[in-house]
Amino acid sequence: MPSLRNIEWRRACAIALAAGMLLAAGGATAQDSAAEATALMGAGAEAIENGRFEKAATDFSNALDSGGLDAAGRALAHYHRAIAFQKTGQQDAAIADYTRAIGAGTLPAAVQARAHYNRGIALAAAGNTEKAEADYRATIALASDYAAVYHNLANLERRRHDYDAAIGNYSTAIRLMSGTERKLPLFGRALAYEQTGNAGGAEADLREALAIDPEFELAGAKLAELTARPAAHAAKPATQVQAARATEPRVLPATLTPFQSASSGHEGGAAIRIASSGGWETTAVRTTPVEKPADIAAVVPGPAQDAEKANDRLTTASLRPTSLVPHPTGQAAIQASAAKAQYRIQLGAFRDEETAAAEWGRISTSAAAIVGSFEHVVQRADLGERGIFYRLRAGAFEGIGEARAACKALETRKIACVVVDG
Repeated sequence: MPSLRNIEWRRACAIALAAGMLLAAGGATAQDSAAEATALMGAGAEAIENGRFEKAATDFSNALDSGGLDAAGRALAHYHRAIAFQKTGQQDAAIADYTRAIGAGTLPAAVQARAHYNRGIALAAAGNTEKAEADYRATIALASDYAAVYHNLANLERRRHDYDAAIGNYSTAIRLMSGTERKLPLFGRALAYEQTGNAGGAEADLREALAIDPEFELAGAKLAELTARPAAHAAKPATQVQAARATEPRVLPATLTPFQSASSGHEGGAAIRIASSGGWETTAVRTTPVEKPADIAAVVPGPAQDAEKANDRLTTASLRPTSLVPHPTGQAAIQASAAKAQYRIQLGAFRDEETAAAEWGRISTSAAAIVGSFEHVVQRADLGERGIFYRLRAGAFEGIGEARAACKALETRKIACVVVDG
């Protein structure tokens, strides 16, 4: 018969073994959760890269629910889920997630700047211009060389008639930008100059914008309007100035278009850089030709091995201009072919007409080989409680197979497309 001492010893061993098994199980569970979270974060980043934003939102939600993310990882998950929400038009959900990510205080400086910038776009789209401006200024404080934010801030200032401030910020955007995107802040500054009576400055900016892009129709139309006016226009009465403001075309903001804004870092780059709380690490290289390198911010477990400086230049959002409305000749062609067309392709639904038009400008530039011969139209749709949307549609197809082939070709370029009845 075992002694009491042996019984106590065996009991102690059993307790110790059980505790060890629990600890081991707990450690394994934690490791499994971390591995699951890492896989989900990677899947979400890939979904954003491929334009599958609803899947991305689900992946990041599951990562947040997995229990495998630390505070820094959760902030990055909220940030990326916000991008997915923003891309699908869920502005309130995006704003809430950006707010969580920013409030965590664990985002890398470059990602924190993007979060403020993206939230500013969402707030502006929701009509909250004061908070949008605050976010744009926070972006500048974190990334003072981010050209697009000066352009967006200047748009807000111009629309509230603070022309001197707008001119200053347009000028900064022009100085920081390179390439064709400079034409938009030039156009914006021209509109501000016009309202201050500086017709000469306005004309000079419009001519420079047209030198960058001779097909920039907004600038061409405005220049023709200015040069056709009598010299006395600069001294017109205030009532006429107000009337001009009422019909003044708005400068296209850095609009939300796939891989162009809601700055996910997919804005078009050879190197796909994965962000962690420790810095930036290059993990993949695209093989397709691109204009310039950019970052993708997604989570990687552990510290990044080759961290780059936190003040990496942020990629600007989409600034490709386009006419605010379809060309009259294009509209006529669409109407003429409507009798024969059974199907069209829809390339998105947007909250305002200029954003829809801007998206066509982006698509017609990046996928000219596919849509170069297509006419397009922006159709207003009143969806009742859901609000007013502007549907971007293009092409005219007699057979559904042709329309599907066009969509398939566009999807290979990561452009969302659905076939709709003509």
